[in-house]
Amino acid sequence: MKYIAFDITNILYRTFFAHKTDDNVTIAGLAHHTALTTLNKYFREFKPHKLIMCFDRRSWRKDYTASDDAITHKLYKGNRRQKMTPKEKAKYMQFLDHIREFEEIMRDHTTIVTMAGDGLEADDLMAGVCQVLTMDEDNEVILVSADKDMIQLLQYPNVRLIDPASGKDRTLDDWDGDANLFMFEKCIRGDAGDNVQSALPRVKKTRIMKAWNNDYERANLMNETWSLTIDDVEREYVVKQLFKENELLMDLSMQPEHIQEANIKTVLRELKSPGAFSYFHFMRFLGKYEMKKVAQNADNFVKMLSR
Repeated sequence: MKYIAFDITNILYRTFFAHKTDDNVTIAGLAHHTALTTLNKYFREFKPHKLIMCFDRRSWRKDYTASDDAITHKLYKGNRRQKMTPKEKAKYMQFLDHIREFEEIMRDHTTIVTMAGDGLEADDLMAGVCQVLTMDEDNEVILVSADKDMIQLLQYPNVRLIDPASGKDRTLDDWDGDANLFMFEKCIRGDAGDNVQSALPRVKKTRIMKAWNNDYERANLMNETWSLTIDDVEREYVVKQLFKENELLMDLSMQPEHIQEANIKTVLRELKSPGAFSYFHFMRFLGKYEMKKVAQNADNFVKMLSR
C-alpha cells in the first residue's frame, strides 16, 4: 500500500508567518486553503491508499531542555517568536485555536488519518509512521515536509521525502546515501534554528569526516573540551556530552523510551481509526473561513477526504 504523510503543522505555520499584516481569521483561511490544496496536489499525483496528517503538540524536548537533566539549558526552539509584539503574540495564539479547529474537522469529518499526541511533534509522528509502515516491505511511504532534517528518515526502506516548496525529492547524496553520517554531522553542528547548541563550534567538514572514518580521530574529537561564556559565567563542555544530548534532541530514533512507546502507540491507534467524511461539515468549515475557491471546486476534494 502507498501512504503519504504530511507535516501539516509546518505547512500551516509557514502561511501564518508569511502573512503577518492580515487579520488572524484571514490568515487561518489562507493556511487552511494552502493545506487542503497541497494535500490534494499530492493525492492526485501519487494516488495513495491513505493520507496521513501529523500535528504538533508541545514537545517533550522543551520540557527536557528546561529540566535539571539538560546540559546546556538552551530551551528547545526558545529563540523563536522572541521578536513578536504583544499584539502579534495574541494573534498567534488565536491562530493556534484555528489550527486546532482544522485538526478536529479533519479527524472527525474526513477519512484522512489525523495524528497528534501529548509531548509529540509532527517529526516524531512521521518517524513513527515510517517505523510502523515499513515493517511491511510492500508498503511505500511518501513524506511531505519542508524540514530538511527529515532526510534522516530515508534510512527506512521504500521512503521518499518531498520538499513542498519545490516539489522535488530530498536525498542523502551529500552524505554518500548514509543517514547515519548525516546525523553524525548534524549532532556535531547542532541547529541554530531550533536553538540546539553545536557540540563543537566552527569545526570543519574535513575534521568531521576524519572522525567519521577513523576511530582514533573520533575519540580525539569527542574528548575535546571547549568553553562558552553565558551571562558572564564561563562554562566548560565536553564534545561527547553535547553530542549525546544533540542525538537525544534531533535523532528521531533516539527519543527517550517512554516517548518512543507513546509515539508508536499513537501511530497504531490513529491508523486503525480513520473518521468518516461529512460533506455538510466540510462545506460549513469552508464557509466560516470564506474559502470560496475551495468551495467552488469542493467536488475535487471529496475523493481525497473520503477515501
